Amino acid sequence: MDAVFTGKVLSENFRDIDEDRSAWFYRVSVSQIFKGPAQKEITVDTEDDSNRFPLEVGSEYLLFAYRWHGRLEIEDCGNSALLSDAAKPIQEIQSIATARDGEIEGWLAPETDGVDLSGIHVAIRRGSRIFAAITDQDGSFHFRAPAGRYKVDFSNREYYLNAGDVFWYNPEGFRLHVGESAALQLVSVRHPKK
Repeated sequence: MDAVFTGKVLSENFRDIDEDRSAWFYRVSVSQIFKGPAQKEITVDTEDDSNRFPLEVGSEYLLFAYRWHGRLEIEDCGNSALLSDAAKPIQEIQSIATARDGEIEGWLAPETDGVDLSGIHVAIRRGSRIFAAITDQDGSFHFRAPAGRYKVDFSNREYYLNAGDVFWYNPEGFRLHVGESAALQLVSVRHPKK
């Protein structure tokens, strides 16, 4: 995330980004900045697609935005929420200041429907050290880890990297910072049981 802050939505504007995409742009009066530019007002946008996170003028929010093509974008996949519903994420953000490590989390997507994604062993390396996790019933995993450079170990052949996916954290090599959560997506090779 490039900006995390609370604020009140002052205005909204729907316009084209380019000939194929449109977005809602929101001007927000900033109340508290946890990460990002120290500004009194920040403009964020959410593209007009299935990941859209619509805001209401006059309402207050906790917003997690990332820089995308020179804009700060918000989406429905994350912890952005109405301020009245954001007590737990705000508490977690404030605890980051005292953190000594980070978190690596992710999920395995199925190649086809009807696949049991639980119990898959995921290995992630930091130098010669291996951090291991086992997926839950949804194919998700997470664990705490010290800051450093990591890469996913694909040697067990239970998952692979879909080259067509776009990642913020490249499974083939990424840096985890203190207080950060690195999110990864892999694809399971499992198929439905017959």
